[in-house]
Amino acid sequence: MSLLILYLQFFKFGALAFGGGFTIFPLLFDTFVTQSRIFTPDAFGNLLSIAQMTPGPVTINIATFVGYLQGGVPAAVVASLGLITPSLLVTGTALYFMKKYQDSWFIQGFLKGAHFVAFVMVLYAAVLFLNISVLDEGLTLSALIQRLLMGHGIGLSDFRPFELGLMMAVFYLNRRGVPMTRLLLGSALVGFLISFI
Repeated sequence: MSLLILYLQFFKFGALAFGGGFTIFPLLFDTFVTQSRIFTPDAFGNLLSIAQMTPGPVTINIATFVGYLQGGVPAAVVASLGLITPSLLVTGTALYFMKKYQDSWFIQGFLKGAHFVAFVMVLYAAVLFLNISVLDEGLTLSALIQRLLMGHGIGLSDFRPFELGLMMAVFYLNRRGVPMTRLLLGSALVGFLISFI
């Protein structure tokens, strides 16, 4: 992948990232797993996990990692710049127009529509994480969505037992006040130890 194509690819992601970093996960999955097959679903899940564990915004980390894998340090810089360029352009322009036209029906309508799309993208990202993390490998994301839309739902047999137990333990401990950083590091350590069994 050339540096220009990499820049334009991440420019597109940055331009469509309404609602924060999690909203572009479905776009990344579609581009790098479904279409170009650069990553397998498991490798993509590992990439997301690493990007969330490292300091900084998760989308910048993903852009940097993908760029580095595609062409080393220059590609990592280009992908990161491609991702942030739309934000710089849109934020500067939006600040000017929002201040001037904040009561406009057009601006208010645009924001309501953008909120809805951001919600759907975050929901899709949650389903994507569920599929990568705890669902049985035989159940694809499209099959899961089709089953949910048809009203069939999912049962315990659709989950990987260890991953489901770890997910429930993390959820419980988080509700009991254990900081998420400790849970993240503890889960990573448990997963590392289990890989030797």
